[in-house]
Amino acid sequence: MSSNTEPKKFTSLVVVRAGLFIAMSLVIKVMFEVYIPLGGIPALRINFSSVPLLLSGIILGPFAGFLTGTAADIINFIVKPGGPFFPGFTLVSGLTGFLPGVIYKYVKRDINYNLLNTIFISFLSVGFVLVFMYKGLLTFDNAILYGGEPLNPLYIIGFFLLVCIYLIIPIRVSSTNKDLNMNKIVFTISVTQLITSIILNTYFLYILYGIGIMVTLPARILTNFFMIPLYSFIVAAILNAIKGRL
Repeated sequence: MSSNTEPKKFTSLVVVRAGLFIAMSLVIKVMFEVYIPLGGIPALRINFSSVPLLLSGIILGPFAGFLTGTAADIINFIVKPGGPFFPGFTLVSGLTGFLPGVIYKYVKRDINYNLLNTIFISFLSVGFVLVFMYKGLLTFDNAILYGGEPLNPLYIIGFFLLVCIYLIIPIRVSSTNKDLNMNKIVFTISVTQLITSIILNTYFLYILYGIGIMVTLPARILTNFFMIPLYSFIVAAILNAIKGRL
């Protein structure tokens, strides 16, 4: 799926498709959203309502994607508010549609996305470890300790397996379906989640609730270790299903 699928004009068809993505986001948010409280405040949200917004940017382009994300957040807040209205979260929702559109429209296809994804997951992994070390939860004293107790090796093995899955599966998928370019999808969603979920949402929660950044940041990084691959596979499956129909 390349960026040449982007409509040339903001036509009525684009508006209809944007409305469909908004409706999908609303239904997913209402039915499948889960909040994980941190310090008594619903600081961590797990849902798949971002998937239609990601698709809106890829399919409709950055401008339509931004409007779709913005409208989706406002309507979602009216239907199912998860706290006080905050414009920062509306901006995040708009960027969730805008950033994939920019990457698919302006970033070239022949870039080495395998290398970029490797750099990203390495950066995310190092950041995750450094945050836990900063908080004093993870220490190294003849062994890897978490909270003063030896860390179960299964967690370490699972962490490295997750990193391998993140890197290897997109390469395998791209090699069997060259038109899909799974590596670019992973890169697109990784960049989007880094800016929106890990950086901006963490900062806006600090502004809105006064939650320390180091309180929510580890959970957000860990969540995105799982959500980025899931988002990528869902988006890839949908793009592959509708290939040639746009």
